[in-house]
Amino acid sequence: MTHFRFAIVATTWVLVSVWPLSADDADAKAIIEKAIKAHGGHENLAKFTGGTVTFKGTFYGMGEGLPMSGTVTVSGHDKQKIDLEIEVGGQKFAVVVVLAGQKGWTKFDKDVKEMDADDVAEAREQAYAAWVATLSPLTGKQFQFTKIGEAEINNRKAIGVKVSSKGHRDVDLYFDKETFLLVKTETIVKDDMSGKEMTEENFPSEYKDVQGTKQAMKFVVKRDGKLFLEGEASEVHLAEKIDDAVFAKP
Repeated sequence: MTHFRFAIVATTWVLVSVWPLSADDADAKAIIEKAIKAHGGHENLAKFTGGTVTFKGTFYGMGEGLPMSGTVTVSGHDKQKIDLEIEVGGQKFAVVVVLAGQKGWTKFDKDVKEMDADDVAEAREQAYAAWVATLSPLTGKQFQFTKIGEAEINNRKAIGVKVSSKGHRDVDLYFDKETFLLVKTETIVKDDMSGKEMTEENFPSEYKDVQGTKQAMKFVVKRDGKLFLEGEASEVHLAEKIDDAVFAKP
């Protein structure tokens, strides 16, 4: 869930719409269509603009695993709230991260800081990747698809599609070759602590039926091949609309 996009010059839209797809592009588009159907169909996916996930997990970004729990709420393509409780050295701390369009904030216990322009841009880009992974926007003309071949993920064959859109980093999506459920996403992110660009891989699994759609209940995230985060959702609730007040400054 999460999300947005940049405008592309009108002439580019015309060229994209009239040029025939290459064989690989046609194959990639067919894979995306099958994946959308496997996840509940475009009509079901498109009617939910956001939702909330309640989860527990472990954060490895600081080396040792730190227990954490909380909720993630998203709306549309550029609003996101992460509300966490994380345990460090036997003490529990509250952490809140909010993205609200062109603004964002972080809160550690009672200390609130506004994101600078670079942090907002990175938060938006990561939200874009998460939005692409919901599959719901991928019928839009701003996206180009390229087949990137097969891989073995969790001992099962998967097939990959690169999703490109002007102004954004590419997002690679891998789908189980039999079920066409999403089993991996891959993109570039900027690490919060080091400031370096890293390859982030997200492995969703354990799908369940949620409001007419298929939603992953478990996830594992790696950065540059190292375990970064893992968790399991206890509840997923999809919403047609979420009040903007949820994304106010914490």
